[in-house]
Amino acid sequence: MKYTASQRRNLCLRRTNKIAITIHQGLHSLPSAKGERIKKSMKSKSALTTITVMVLLLSACGTKAVPTVDPALVQASAVAAANTMLAMTQAAMPTETPIPPTLEVTDTPQPTPTIPPLPTNLVLPSPTTAPAPSSGSSGGECNGPIVASKGENLFTVLINNKTNDLLGVSLYLNKNSWGDCGYWSSPAGISANSSASVTLPASNSCYHVTAWNLAGKPDFMNGNNFCVAINSTRYVLNVTANGISIP
Repeated sequence: MKYTASQRRNLCLRRTNKIAITIHQGLHSLPSAKGERIKKSMKSKSALTTITVMVLLLSACGTKAVPTVDPALVQASAVAAANTMLAMTQAAMPTETPIPPTLEVTDTPQPTPTIPPLPTNLVLPSPTTAPAPSSGSSGGECNGPIVASKGENLFTVLINNKTNDLLGVSLYLNKNSWGDCGYWSSPAGISANSSASVTLPASNSCYHVTAWNLAGKPDFMNGNNFCVAINSTRYVLNVTANGISIP
């Protein structure tokens, strides 16, 4: 089909307008944020390319009949130039670097410190009190009545009860050089404000004397120690509620 010059010019202008719209839409199809950067950076290149394509198209749409330019070839050249520009634009776009995920802070429970066991209180045994001499003879040779050895010197002990109560009195002899030991006690006690006497071994002999109230009130028990001096034949013990004295 043959076209007149006027028809060819109108057809060329319509195709030129269509190609310009295609280039414009290609630029605006980029992502919003990055498209703005690309359009700014490619502003000069796109403007030059667009002017070149428009010049070619407008020159093809001129009124000269000779030489005749096929509008289809012009359109194909313009589309190829537009596609080349879009490919260069896409290649110039920076690639997105993925942001590494943020590590979440987890509350890891700390190990509970182990408390060592408390030391066990040691129970120490209480001190043992030595038993006092008993009145029987089953506990040993020194737990019975005093028996003077034959030929041993003797002395007399006078015990004065200077209280208003009935007293119990006991004398204990530690083992002397003769091997004598044991105890003596008043059989029925010593009456108030009265006296009692007893004869005991004297050679290197030491005694412990104890006196206590048999009536119960006032409740007291007193004690004292003494050793018989050489050639001594008599000792006096004065017992009160406060103690035992040896004049």
